[in-house]
Amino acid sequence: MSDVFYRFSPVIQDYIYSHNWQSLRAVQTAAAEVLFESEHNLLLTSSTASGKTEAAFFPIISMLSEDPAQSVGVLYIAPLKSLINDQFLRLDELLRQCDIPVFHWHGDVSMSHKGKLLKNPKGILQITPESLESMLMNRSNDIVRLFCDLRFIVIDEIHILTGTDRGNQIICQLNRIAKIIGKDVRRVGLSATVGDVEIAKKWLSGGSSRFCEAPVLNEGKTSWRLALEHFYIQNEKFDQTNSEYSSKKSDVQSLVEEKTKDPVSRRAVIDAGYEYVYDCVKNKKSLVFSNSREQTEYITATLRQIAENRNDPDIFLIHHGNLSASLREEAEFKMKNDEYNVVTCATVTLELGVDIGRLERIMQIDSPNTVSSFLQRLGRSGRRGSPPEMFMVFREENPLPETPMPQLIPWELIRAIAIIQLYAEERFIEPPSEKRLPFSLLFQQTLSILFSSGELTAKALAERVLSLPPFANV
Repeated sequence: MSDVFYRFSPVIQDYIYSHNWQSLRAVQTAAAEVLFESEHNLLLTSSTASGKTEAAFFPIISMLSEDPAQSVGVLYIAPLKSLINDQFLRLDELLRQCDIPVFHWHGDVSMSHKGKLLKNPKGILQITPESLESMLMNRSNDIVRLFCDLRFIVIDEIHILTGTDRGNQIICQLNRIAKIIGKDVRRVGLSATVGDVEIAKKWLSGGSSRFCEAPVLNEGKTSWRLALEHFYIQNEKFDQTNSEYSSKKSDVQSLVEEKTKDPVSRRAVIDAGYEYVYDCVKNKKSLVFSNSREQTEYITATLRQIAENRNDPDIFLIHHGNLSASLREEAEFKMKNDEYNVVTCATVTLELGVDIGRLERIMQIDSPNTVSSFLQRLGRSGRRGSPPEMFMVFREENPLPETPMPQLIPWELIRAIAIIQLYAEERFIEPPSEKRLPFSLLFQQTLSILFSSGELTAKALAERVLSLPPFANV
């Protein structure tokens, strides 16, 4: 074991031994060295499923165990509710042994759970940017009591936040909290796909006086299993008439039943591409990614209809941001539980960080939008020692005889090949954007600060708002 192992608290050492770890991973050693031996901020970039959560929290938990905070000790900010609901489940036993409570705070969390934090603020608070903004606005008088002894701020999946209005909103929030409690709290950023480390370091430390370290890790070579399959749409008249997944029959089903007079033996060929997807995921715990909520709902309905046509059980679930909490949580629970052999059709909500256990297959409908998205989705598989694998499926209409050449080219297929080559050959990941004049965020923060503080003179308001790092060029 590395020397940093002996810096961990005894409970964490026991946890490592009980899980039969023979050694610490490079990312865990590097993170521990920075957090134990300096007061710097930390940007931790490492491949999906490399143990970044443990890398960040083993030293943080050790320090909190030795010297408990007198308020919330760690503020964990994540972009998705599903990520918050999942992230600390695998560390739950460890945190209970250390007597460090974990509180969730977002729109799906009950007021009774939030009330426990408000009554006795301590431990780790997991929160979304929107809920943190609401807390700053509606509980401004409670901020000092909640965060007076805050030690660490951990921001997960920073690659989708860096340079965006939502990400800059977080930087504004952290600086407002720092001014209220009078201390510059250490920040830790986590991501598997950072395109430009220097831009990400600058963003993470916006308004902070601390130096930001980003350890360079040698993770060795990885193998992928990729399959790209292209289809022409065969059943052009097929139409999903029921996106709510009721048991109503489509025109295709009714026509087949009428011709065969036998509803048991009917098997309408809906579409070669979708039939291929169905055959790939049948009897395998799988994720089927799409690039929009509408497409995700359509795919789920289509796979359910194929199952009905074949008299197979309906094992298809759905997960996206517009669904009720109960539907999302059902999908998350069944994906993690080995007793259920289910297939979940999802958008970006299951692309990030959520540990969904033993996955046998990843399907992608059409090309991912970015290299970063491709890597995140590919990284959902390949856990437990097996290489990551992904099947990509592309569908397009049969071209007419006089179709011009540009319309004959399978652009989605070419885009996917380009994305794969960009990373495989050049290790390219899209660099984060930088907004020099984020006026919409400026307006939002102006209203938020006025709401939380009451009326202010123009000069006082300008000093509070324009001193926030994202507005340096205004």
